Amino acid sequence: EPTVRAELMEQVPHIAMFCQENRPSIPYAFSKYLLPIVVRYLADQNNQVRKTSQAALLVLLEQELIERYDVETKVCPVLIELTAPDSNDDVKTEAVAIMCKMASMVGKDITERLVLPRFCEMCCDCRMFHVRKVCAANFGDICSVVGQQATEEMLLPRFFQLCSDNVWGVRKACAECFMVVSCATSQEVRRTKLSPLFINLISDPSRWVRQAAFQSLGPFISTFANPSSSGQYFKEE
Repeated sequence: EPTVRAELMEQVPHIAMFCQENRPSIPYAFSKYLLPIVVRYLADQNNQVRKTSQAALLVLLEQELIERYDVETKVCPVLIELTAPDSNDDVKTEAVAIMCKMASMVGKDITERLVLPRFCEMCCDCRMFHVRKVCAANFGDICSVVGQQATEEMLLPRFFQLCSDNVWGVRKACAECFMVVSCATSQEVRRTKLSPLFINLISDPSRWVRQAAFQSLGPFISTFANPSSSGQYFKEE
């Protein structure tokens, strides 16, 4: 019964906390019994079960209740599998969103090794614009985690593609995260590559894209400021 599975998922973070507090007596209980259920339910046929398992997984990561080894060997491989080309459309879109949200929680190393290659593939998913839209909406967050080198070498070519996507919703999502992407690049890249790209968005045929770009104009300009001379800089709290 799906409602039973969904209810179970809502209790998992509480049980995980109990396991953590009583770790000396039950050292492997969460890793061995509960985590496999959480990741299995990420592909459940029932939408509500999937949603509750996704929420549970994010809470577990946020509270640092999942060991790093388990993130690498049990969580990431399942998400990679769920975002494969032949995966169910809804499940794939949800798995991409989870990968993006967990990046800041698992850190640069795991994101760069295990998440980034598949994320770059998803940015070019020609069949599903929903997947590309999720990638565009979370692009800045991935850039912030992996840093300047990976952003400029691996992510910027995909960002250029997404900014000229044939679906206006994808381009709008790019305009909305433009400042965060800019923060992850060098001044030279901002000036020579991102500025012309931003001008294209401000001149976009869609008024929704233009509106989003104009709203990002000030924050984008602020990334050019030199704190040492202007005394001003943009800090994302």
